[in-house]
Amino acid sequence: MLKRSQGFTLIELMIVVAIIGILASLAISAYQTYTVRAQISEGITFAASAKVHIVDAYANSGVAPADRVAAGMSPLATDSNGSYVSQMNISNGRIDITFGGPNAHPTINGQTLSLTPYVSGNVVGWRCGNSGALGGAQLPGGDPHVLATMDVRYLPSSCR
Repeated sequence: MLKRSQGFTLIELMIVVAIIGILASLAISAYQTYTVRAQISEGITFAASAKVHIVDAYANSGVAPADRVAAGMSPLATDSNGSYVSQMNISNGRIDITFGGPNAHPTINGQTLSLTPYVSGNVVGWRCGNSGALGGAQLPGGDPHVLATMDVRYLPSSCR
């Protein structure tokens, strides 16, 4: 009489557990990258208010604002902070975002990302992070662009 198999062998169960472990490790890594990218994107969105101040100051004077006060903002860079941004400074039109704060991922804590204004005709465009130079010229009196200090894989596609 033939005996029927009932259940899985120990080897089969160990193979299944190993496959699940590999998939879980890949998922955790991808989720961490996604989380850091979202935090950097929040910092770029956070800088949108400073962009308005810089474009207004340029429209009124014809040169890039030298600092936060010239752009019509408070003098302290730490006045502009958020969950993932510890400070936002303006240096001759360039916006320098420093990441940190209570909820920032340790990978980007203390790292900076710069947004540099370029003018072409009457339009002001912004160069972000490690992206290439835009057509047109930097705002008169503007500081040169500074590349991002964080790993390029964490930057949004528009900043690579």
